[in-house]
This record gives sequence, structure tokens and C-alpha cells, in this order.
Amino acid sequence: MSEAGKRALSAAIVLGVVVAGTAFSAASAQAAKATLRCGDTITTDTTLRADLVNCPGNGLVIGADNITVDLNGHTIDGDNAAECPDDVPCDVGISNLAGHDGVTVSGGVIRQFDTGVFFAGGLAHTRLRQLTVRNSLGVGIFVVDSTDTVIEKNRLSGNGFVGMVFGDSQNARLAGNSVSGSGASAMFLFGVHDSTVEKNTLDHNNHGIVAVAGSSGVTIRRNAISHSNGSAIDLGENATANRVEHNHLADNGDGIILEEVAGNLISDNLVTGTGFFGFPDTGGFGIILDGADRNTLDRNTVTGGRGPAILVLALDAPTAAAGNIVSRNIVNSRQGDGIYIGNGATATVVERNTANRSGNDGIHVDAPTTKLTRNIADHNHNLGIEAVLGVTDGGGNHASHNGNPAQCTNVAC
Repeated sequence: MSEAGKRALSAAIVLGVVVAGTAFSAASAQAAKATLRCGDTITTDTTLRADLVNCPGNGLVIGADNITVDLNGHTIDGDNAAECPDDVPCDVGISNLAGHDGVTVSGGVIRQFDTGVFFAGGLAHTRLRQLTVRNSLGVGIFVVDSTDTVIEKNRLSGNGFVGMVFGDSQNARLAGNSVSGSGASAMFLFGVHDSTVEKNTLDHNNHGIVAVAGSSGVTIRRNAISHSNGSAIDLGENATANRVEHNHLADNGDGIILEEVAGNLISDNLVTGTGFFGFPDTGGFGIILDGADRNTLDRNTVTGGRGPAILVLALDAPTAAAGNIVSRNIVNSRQGDGIYIGNGATATVVERNTANRSGNDGIHVDAPTTKLTRNIADHNHNLGIEAVLGVTDGGGNHASHNGNPAQCTNVAC
């Protein structure tokens, strides 16, 4: 996703939070009633005994702290038409906009609302589990301004805007969810801190996981992301000190994008087949550092993509990348370079990588402040290592059986 696109998406989401927070109105019906109706307010532990069908506004509204709502396998069904008055939140399957703490919702289907589940307002200890949220006009699950939230083992599909939005929150765990068919991103995080996003399965969304707006201390690990039209994982807007590790990314438009961020660790990810699926204007990049500084790419395997496997440069960012480490990766590209360090990138360290069997060069360096040490680049279509004059040769580089008999330029190999 471009930086402009991410800013637009952030603005749209934040606007929705502001509008939703301006008013809170709920029906007065209590959960103690024998039969729940659309729009009822829940104030005690509740188990749903029947489906709620064609709700014209909200499905159920949370009205107290420390309660559990068990959907008991039943469905809360909207009317697939959001007609909300200005500044009045409505058309939400499960609504907790008053910020009630300690609320658990589990075990059923929520469908055809504007927003499937919407929790906001300084929440703590929310638990959303084993829900199927589908065909929302906007967002499947939306949680903002929270601490100690767990969102796990939910199935989100066919939501028109974003599968899951999570923002301005900390100490959360988003785990074991499956998300498909989202019109924008599967999971959109903004202003999230010290949280874990793990073991989610994301398939056939426009984008996978996006983390922006200064998100920090977020660990994104062991997720399986495939068939994204754009990027699989995208860090932007000053996301800092995050970890992206042990993810399996297959057949996406692009793999991992870091744009104008700093101090992140990208390690032990498997990225395959980028650029042969998705939007026609994707670059097919495996991992790209676009104006990103002081990040480490370590022990990733990036193979079989259309574009370069690893790029360090300025593409959409106003300034080039600086002070990054590219180490111990295994890379190749069907049509491009294994590793490409663009002109203007400064103080990049490229060490102990294996860059074999790429469609162009194994390693291509256009930035003279780059240091190359102990890399292996064999059986590439052109050169093993093509470096401009002025690079620092740290020694131990090896290139052989490449298409160009020179094997390397401006480093010994």
C-alpha cells in the first residue's frame, strides 16, 4: 500500500472512531428478558437462545462491565443497509461504545451490519473469541482505545473495508484468526504498542497486515499470508522497534514493505512467489526498505519472486534508507536481482547472504557507502556481485558459475 493510501485509510478509520464516540444510545430492554430482540442492551451474563434476524440497527449493545455474551452458535443478522443519522453510531452487530471493561463475546455468527463488532472508549480486558463475522459493509471487528485485549480464533470473511481494525491500544494478543475477502486490509493496526499478532491465516485480501501511526513493540510472527493483491505485511508512518518474524508469505503482490520506519527486526520469514499474483502495478518485491533506517533483515528466505528479493533504497519515500543491516538471508529472483542496494542508500551492511540463481545479478549495489562481507553469489544470469566503485570490500565474498565471466565488479570474489 502506498504511503498516501495508508494515510487515507488511517484518516478514514480515525474519523469513524470520532463519529462513533460522539454519542451513545441504547435500547432499554434488559438481558433478563426471556427473549432478546434486536437493539437490546445486555447488563448481565447472557446466552443467546435464538437467532436475531434482519436487525434494522444495532444487534446487541453491551451495557455493563464484566459480563459474558455467549452467542451459543446462533446468528445476529443485520439488514445489509447502513442508514445511520449523522453523529449517531448504529448498525453494529455487537456494540460496546461506552467502554465497558471485562466483556467477553464468543461463539456465534455476526453478519450484514455496517460494523460487525465495535468496542471503544477506554476498554480493558476485552475477549472476542470464536466469532464468525462476515459480509460487513465496513469493518468486521473494530477495537480502539483498549488495554489487555484478546481477539482470537475468529473467522472474518467478505467484509467490505477491513477485516479487523485495532488502534490506539496496548498489551493485546490477536491470534489464530482467519481473514479473507477484505476490500482493503485483512488487519489494520494504528497506534498499537507492546502487542502480539500471531498465528493468523490471511488469504485473498487486498493487503495483509498493516501497522502504522507510530506502532511500536508489536511482534508479528508465525502468520500465514497468501494471495494478497498488494503487500503481505506493511510497516509505515514511523512504526518503530517492531519484530516481524517466522511468517510464511506466499504468492502475494509484494512481500514485506517498510516505508519511513526505523529500528525494526525482520527475521526468519519465508517469502515466496511475489509478483505473480495481485495488482498489476506491484513490483513483486520480497522485502523492501523504502526510506527506512536502522532496520535489520536477518535469516529470511526470499525466493521465486518477480522483482528483486531484497531492496534498500528510496522508492516512494522522500529520503533514501540509511544504516540498515542485510545479513544471512537466502535470496533469489526469477527476473531481477537477489539483493539490490539503490543509489543514495547510506551505510548499508550486506554480509553472509546467499544469493544464487537470480534472473539478473545475485547482489547489485549502486550505493558506494555499502559494505560487502562474506556473501555467496553463484549461478546467476549476469554477475554474482555487481558493485559500484567505492564500496567497502569486507572480504570473504565468493561468486562463481555466473553468466558474466567477470563474476564480480569492484570487490574481490
